[in-house]
Amino acid sequence: MSSVEIDSLDKLILTALQGDLDDSREPYADIARGLNVTEQEVISRIGRMREMGIIRRIGAMIRHIEAGIGYNGMVVWAVEPSRVEEVGNILARFPEVTHCYERTPFGKRKGILFTMVHASSEEDCLNTIQRMSRKAAVDDYEILFSKRELKKISMVYFDDNGLDVS
Repeated sequence: MSSVEIDSLDKLILTALQGDLDDSREPYADIARGLNVTEQEVISRIGRMREMGIIRRIGAMIRHIEAGIGYNGMVVWAVEPSRVEEVGNILARFPEVTHCYERTPFGKRKGILFTMVHASSEEDCLNTIQRMSRKAAVDDYEILFSKRELKKISMVYFDDNGLDVS
């Protein structure tokens, strides 16, 4: 946690964000109603905490199996460093891709670009990866298929009353 001062309302907003958000069209309005403040107040404070470095990012976690997506392949692409951004932009545009990022060299082929590809069957997953390979003009890759889904949880920094538990 940052040494920057945050108040009790900030802590309650962080408490709401650290758990699962409901399936809602207006999650920040829902948080605001629960805290008896305006949606704009919640959004403004989240923005301020992002600027201060207290919040780095807000992202969704998909429970793939619960969503009916049974086949997931992490593809490690061996891409020349000079092409990482170009190829990453091509691969990230595929709707079956939920993650696309650069890392240190990994695997037998020392790939540096990683994508997570989701499909309803192994055949669909492999077909998607082949289309990606052709589109990006990269044929040197490894696929690491998920065997099972591990429990996904968010970090917990505050209890329901906004008290520090770290």
